[in-house]
Amino acid sequence: MNGRRTIVELDQERLRSASQLLMRTLGLTSYAGGALESLELAARTPGAETRALGCVRDDVLDGVIVFGTFAGADGAGRIHFVVVSDASRRAGVGRSLAEAAIERLRGERARFVLVELPDDAHALPGAGAFFGPLGFREESRVENFFRHGVALSFVRRDLADAG
Repeated sequence: MNGRRTIVELDQERLRSASQLLMRTLGLTSYAGGALESLELAARTPGAETRALGCVRDDVLDGVIVFGTFAGADGAGRIHFVVVSDASRRAGVGRSLAEAAIERLRGERARFVLVELPDDAHALPGAGAFFGPLGFREESRVENFFRHGVALSFVRRDLADAG
């Protein structure tokens, strides 16, 4: 696979491969169901609150991000989730997807982007560390949210020049 990676709008045509990628990545976790529901909504009826981008290389989908805005909140962007194939991890796929989503939100005058992140090192290894280099900082957390010992962490990136 030597081809160039391209960020594409994720639609129903790529939904099956995106769902398979998501299930390979999150399938044995308690987070897969909600993520799959968000992905299907984003691909079938994309809108301001839920839409998706994919990263394609040699016609193979190797990463997906679902993002949007919070309904009723002026300028509040969010990332629902990012998944990357095992073979493409640490190759910039997740970063490229996150930056593309953030730029779209910035273009829509988002003031910040929030991620509601399970602080679950066992089920989601590296998830917390992924967002720090992208400029996200923990804003707050709810201890024992998902289950005993697994907090819900809110990480935020301000978009100062969104104005």
